Amino acid sequence: MNISWSSVMLLSPLVATSSAFSVPTLGDRQPPKQSTRLNVKARNYDIKRRDLILGSIALFGIDFKVPAADADILSPTTIRVSTWPDIVNLEPMYEFKLSIDALQEGVKEREKWPLVKKRLDKFFKGAILSEKNFYFGVGLQYMNDIKYAKDELPNYIVIDQQDRYDALERTMKNLDNLKNALVAEDAQAIEDYAKDSQIALASWFALVPDNDVRAVKDLYINVKKADVNRDGSISDEEFGSLSLEQQELWKKRADKFG
Repeated sequence: MNISWSSVMLLSPLVATSSAFSVPTLGDRQPPKQSTRLNVKARNYDIKRRDLILGSIALFGIDFKVPAADADILSPTTIRVSTWPDIVNLEPMYEFKLSIDALQEGVKEREKWPLVKKRLDKFFKGAILSEKNFYFGVGLQYMNDIKYAKDELPNYIVIDQQDRYDALERTMKNLDNLKNALVAEDAQAIEDYAKDSQIALASWFALVPDNDVRAVKDLYINVKKADVNRDGSISDEEFGSLSLEQQELWKKRADKFG
């Protein structure tokens, strides 16, 4: 088994539906209108990681910075949940978070603005098949897979779902605004929108249990470490260095997201 983990990922199609995401109104708050569902394929665990927003470490000369301390992980929601989604559903979003963190650093150097702009153009290109919709769809699927406690108040569930949706929407809106600010070469706006996108996605992760964020962080770190020769592909021997639990998680990720 030869597992490619850092190469450019093939675009995973998203198919819009009218009922995949829907929450009731609460007062004058309007339910989200965007609807997506994932339709992905995998083959023999030949994992092609989705091209992150920065493309690759070499693009900007900076590495993704994984938080070193658990204190860096935000606290989860207080909503009563009976079952949280498997962390396999969280892994692509964690990659996305790391890329947004790296982007915030990348825009600090003016000479990198054209590269950031080019990468953001690619991120939004493709309408329903765009990378933007892929990550939005993964985030929505995670939300829809949450099983709330049977005795939780319906209005609290609506608020929780709306908060998760709004965090994703703010993230994408700020990235779109960042792309436009790069066209205008507005230094202050570029700095602000890059930071705001980071804050918005952090607010989405604030609603995820700490233990799950730690687990997906460990999975990401260990898969990266397993690629000893840094060729972007994990051989059978390298794959065997992962724990049995993480091997199974990574296989499940491949099955679901490619």
